[in-house]
Amino acid sequence: MKPLSPPLSISRDEIRAIYAQGEDAVIAWVESLVARINALEARVEALENQKSQDSQNSSKPPSGDGFGKRTKSLRTKSGRQSGGQPDHPGSTLEWREAVDQVITHAVVNCLGCGASLEEVEVLNLNCRQVHDLPPLQ
Repeated sequence: MKPLSPPLSISRDEIRAIYAQGEDAVIAWVESLVARINALEARVEALENQKSQDSQNSSKPPSGDGFGKRTKSLRTKSGRQSGGQPDHPGSTLEWREAVDQVITHAVVNCLGCGASLEEVEVLNLNCRQVHDLPPLQ
């Protein structure tokens, strides 16, 4: 990537001095400005294209775009499957007979057609217990 040119600044007096030199000086100055604008536009377009390309949508290898091959993990395989292991006893919260509060969530209407289910026999009953943590003191 080529280095940036210094910012272009010119005062009104300098513009008048170029104008006073004649038509050829003004034409040369405008041509140099147009050439600089074209070069900057080409550079902007190249940078925008470079930013929008990665190894998925260009022919460049992944090392050049920052999305290269990830480093390999140094952890060794244990030979066990992921998740709970067969020899682990596990533990669950015990079901309590004495509870503080019972909330019944009854299904009154069919979710599909909206018909009343008040006269229909219960086929399935799900029971759950929620264990809340005591408030901090």
